[in-house]
Amino acid sequence: MRKTVITAGNILTPLGDLDSTWQGLLAGRSGLRVQGLGAGGMNFPLGFIEGLEGDVGSLGRQESLFSHLVEQMPKIPSSTALFCATTKAAVDELSLETEAAEGQPWQIAETLAQRLGIRGEVKTVSAACVSSLVAMIQGAMAIQSGKCDRALVIGFDLLSEFVVSGFASLKGLSQELPKPYDKERSGLALADGAGWALLAAEEVLGDDEERLACMGNWGMSCDATHITAPCRNGSGLGRLLEQITNQCVAKIGGINGHGTATVYNDAMELLAFGRLTENTIPLCSVKGSLGHSLAAAGIIEAMLSVKSLKHQLLPPTVGLKEPEETCLRLSGLKPLPLLYPSVLTCNSGFGGINAGLLLTPA
Repeated sequence: MRKTVITAGNILTPLGDLDSTWQGLLAGRSGLRVQGLGAGGMNFPLGFIEGLEGDVGSLGRQESLFSHLVEQMPKIPSSTALFCATTKAAVDELSLETEAAEGQPWQIAETLAQRLGIRGEVKTVSAACVSSLVAMIQGAMAIQSGKCDRALVIGFDLLSEFVVSGFASLKGLSQELPKPYDKERSGLALADGAGWALLAAEEVLGDDEERLACMGNWGMSCDATHITAPCRNGSGLGRLLEQITNQCVAKIGGINGHGTATVYNDAMELLAFGRLTENTIPLCSVKGSLGHSLAAAGIIEAMLSVKSLKHQLLPPTVGLKEPEETCLRLSGLKPLPLLYPSVLTCNSGFGGINAGLLLTPA
């Protein structure tokens, strides 16, 4: 069975690119600011990527994001498979009085493939807030099965009036900075986010190609309990963890959790993670600093987990002051060392869908 390696990647968040975001997390910085957008003018913490042109929710802003992403990438072989993840894309364009809205989820993958000169398999992945992590897993599965030697995964979502208003109507947004895994958590914060990762079969890599991390075991599940809420006893995430640990030789050194700072998500995660044999595993969430970027969250957190693997540290959980009761070790004001050289990154989404990926040294 072929081993899949992450050879390159980068992200864009309210704190900047991968290096800037990592340093900002270690310093306990937040990229969120309380401001108004949609939802009848109410103010919420929001996170914007700096330097993008165009109006919020517009095709122009999305195109500006793609330009920034493409500038970061090396030359992509034309035979590379492309897996593109998004939930809403330029959804606000649908509210404009135009003949044909552009930049929608079903159009993006082909547009990016043409832009990058990719002629391999092209797929769109839209699986709520686990979209880009599922896209990474699908890329690894395609490589593992021999369908392709290399895969490019791109995940993104940008703030829009439609999305902010929708989450506000669900009463899911906090009006103060979010507090993941905190007893006083009151809701999530939305933000821009994007990232890309190049995956390859280890056997096709040249001597001069970098090997950032190995995609070890992974898992996916769906508890199908509720359209927006997770199963209260963590059944879906629990099955996912069983998939990973039952097939895994490497022990889990740390967990980068979904950690949205909503009451039920965080409680469900702490319950499911607490059932792991190594119940002192360190756990963090980056969403108190970066906000929740929906489809982009998975690839952003996977690339930050690559950083954790390199430095053997989980970053602080910005916003966490009074930790919820748990047998896990929650990172608060300070980073935590990994127990072993491996990091598990997990995401959960609407409909009860869950995805997880264990990263190990390449």
